[in-house]
Amino acid sequence: MQIDDDAFIPLFKRVNSILNRTLSRIEQPELSIRIHYWGFMPRHYDNTEHKHSFFEACYVLTGNGTYIEGETEFHLHPGTLFLSRPGIQHQIRSKDGLALCYVSFEPEETASSEFYAGAFRLLAKQGIPVVTEGARQASGLLWLSLLSLFHTGSGNQPPPQMLNSLAASLILSFLAVHGPGFHHEPSGEEANDEGTSMFHQAELFIKDNLNEPLSLERVAGHLHITTRHLTRLFRKYGHQSFVHYVQEQRVQQAKHMLLHTDRQIKEIAVCCGFESVHYFTRVFTSKLGVTPARFRRSQFSEGRYDSEV
Repeated sequence: MQIDDDAFIPLFKRVNSILNRTLSRIEQPELSIRIHYWGFMPRHYDNTEHKHSFFEACYVLTGNGTYIEGETEFHLHPGTLFLSRPGIQHQIRSKDGLALCYVSFEPEETASSEFYAGAFRLLAKQGIPVVTEGARQASGLLWLSLLSLFHTGSGNQPPPQMLNSLAASLILSFLAVHGPGFHHEPSGEEANDEGTSMFHQAELFIKDNLNEPLSLERVAGHLHITTRHLTRLFRKYGHQSFVHYVQEQRVQQAKHMLLHTDRQIKEIAVCCGFESVHYFTRVFTSKLGVTPARFRRSQFSEGRYDSEV
């Protein structure tokens, strides 16, 4: 597909709108992937240093900038692939703006085979953050293939099966491009780690009770462990603090309700456990770069064009 700056804005609006409304989960034999959001941004400038509990994979279509991971800086130019891994502090800087494609995702280990779950665990630990010649790699080609499905004048939406298969191929390609591949033999320590099971129970309790107050003390009490132990579990397995994890889960539920229900924003804030609409708006905007009202109004079709959104 030919890279045309003038075509980015209408193309990216359409891709953002369709993928964020229709492709929030990928189901393949022995593999389940949760998609938090798709992003196609014609102009990305600077953002603040931050981290996620999930993967975020990006591809640079045009422009130059810098990707910072810890104290290491990587140059970004057209064709660069870069991957933010769970729990890793990172930041993007660009003076003139980058045209980016990106996807935020996490494998659902309980619904995936050990073969795939182990591969993504290894990617989280050993993944290569930046691949400079990504245009020739499978991931770069698949990003362009995904965009090409929408780069037509007909206005027809690609078949769901085609989108699902291409998206699954794209995400699996990150294992080969950014990591050592698929092979992983879990050690005895990993296979028998009781902390993994305990953390999973905490995740389930949080996700089932997002509309209620979720203090560290309450969740620890449910699991019959100390708050200190629970804090360590979230640092080790969630790659972030307990508070940030709960916020992310609430934002993801709110995102789903904004897209798929007609409830008022105030009601959604209450359902997702936010103490006020103001606090909900502040947290939602800090996580997704767009206010809840604008997210709903545009169906995310306008994308996150710049750092002032």
